[in-house]
Amino acid sequence: MQKLWIGLSVIISLLLSGCTSSYFKLPVQENPEALKRFDKPIQYSYDAAHYPTSIENLKTGRTFEKQSFSKPPQRIVCVWQNSIETAIALGVGDRIVAGMGVFSPQYIKKEYRTQYENIPIKGIENLDQETILMLQPDMIIGWYSTFTSKYLRSTDFWHKRGTGTYIAVSSAWLPNGQILENEFNDILNLGKVFDKSEKAEEIVNAMKKEINDVVNNTRKLKKRPRALILAGMGKQLGIYGENSLAGDLVKRLNGELLAADQKSISAEQIIEYDPDVIFYLIGETRYKDKDTIMQEVYARREFQHLTCTKNKRIVALPLNAIYTPGVRTMDGIKIIAHGLYPDLYPDPGFF
Repeated sequence: MQKLWIGLSVIISLLLSGCTSSYFKLPVQENPEALKRFDKPIQYSYDAAHYPTSIENLKTGRTFEKQSFSKPPQRIVCVWQNSIETAIALGVGDRIVAGMGVFSPQYIKKEYRTQYENIPIKGIENLDQETILMLQPDMIIGWYSTFTSKYLRSTDFWHKRGTGTYIAVSSAWLPNGQILENEFNDILNLGKVFDKSEKAEEIVNAMKKEINDVVNNTRKLKKRPRALILAGMGKQLGIYGENSLAGDLVKRLNGELLAADQKSISAEQIIEYDPDVIFYLIGETRYKDKDTIMQEVYARREFQHLTCTKNKRIVALPLNAIYTPGVRTMDGIKIIAHGLYPDLYPDPGFF
């Protein structure tokens, strides 16, 4: 474990596409006592009749491949919060030997925080390839960027060493965009790999029911709420359009997505559209500043005479609810449903 990074450095990067977000790189937190439980093979109960099993998932190069598993993985490395929280939600949080990409534990869902704290190695800092090899994982769950030469090398590199990989499909920016089915499939695939299919189906079905309830309850409304999804603070604001999960959710929840085919928008266009609601994206490094950010958004000159400004319908949208969110997809559904129909759906809060 001495090879773990202990230096403090700062990396600032922002992509309006949502492919990654700004973050501070902090020292990894180690828990030697928790690591001891991984010293010897851990036996987990599973239905042997479900194995071997296989799934189709992305590999480096943005093509799909078949991966086979003879038993559920027992030593998991999770990269980014969606991977960690989805693994915990499926009931395999006690198998996570390292979890990277969480800016602060306070942003982990309350019901998952105890298991998160029990992860032996955790934090925002990215472990290097050498350290992860030392941890001997049999599964790495991450984003497309995880399995590149700049980070942990290719999926083939790990497969040759007997380590399975899983890439959140939406993180690869494929032609089909970041549609809702990608999040469902990620959860169901991981459920199959870990022999947790029943739990995975329960999670996905709850999301489908939430969407169906919104659709059924708003079907007879005479006017569909018109929504813009914005990001950034400059003169040209970024747009989350029809190929984003947020845009997909607006449409599925009977909303009208404005500027659906644009990547950015001018002040003049915003004024011309005069949306009923604006969803404003906030990245995880700014969560603590959410109230200040929203005051600044409401104070923007081009927003002053908008209908949504007058009606207090500019809604803060956390990045982890709409970018490869995994189990957090439910948060995105509820936040967008409330934003579209504030009189019908309660405010679920920011996290």
